[in-house]
Amino acid sequence: MLPTRRSRVVVVALAVVAIACGDPTKPNATFTNVLSRYALYAFTGAPVNAATAISFLGGPARADASFAFDVAFDLDGAGRPIIYPVRSIASDLAGTVKRVGLQVVSGPFDSVREVPATGYDTLAAKSINVGDVLAVELHDLQNCRFSLGGQSLYAKLTVDSVNASGRRIYVRAVFDPNCGYRSVVPDSIPKR
Repeated sequence: MLPTRRSRVVVVALAVVAIACGDPTKPNATFTNVLSRYALYAFTGAPVNAATAISFLGGPARADASFAFDVAFDLDGAGRPIIYPVRSIASDLAGTVKRVGLQVVSGPFDSVREVPATGYDTLAAKSINVGDVLAVELHDLQNCRFSLGGQSLYAKLTVDSVNASGRRIYVRAVFDPNCGYRSVVPDSIPKR
């Protein structure tokens, strides 16, 4: 027996609602997005053991041969910030290094509420101006291995200011610790 027109309309309506509300199989987010501020040193010329990088799950870090960081920071000759995803420094030397991608997004830091799903560069450093916003994708099989929401974590960051003579870089970031969620609104639990 063929479905009636009314039952087809109901099925289409339910499909539209499911798509509009996001992935119905995705688990609810449970962790609050975290706003962090970092005072880092530029990678070149940094004092021994000074923080020159960020691990989004661990905080300030040292960009060294342990590769226990997500992004490292440096300054170019003109004092502009350069942000390196871990693989751009580690290449194949460290074996299987986590994949961290960067992407410049438009708008002021506070107006970026969600980062893109695609378009991340995992190999190239990004030279930015103070105030530019970078979206960050962390492909994290360790923490998101069995997640129905996806295998990536997302963040946004900006360099608020630079002290070129002191080789200091002041960074603000919002990290979403929920696998597969791209919301970067601080102090909130993502809905999508």
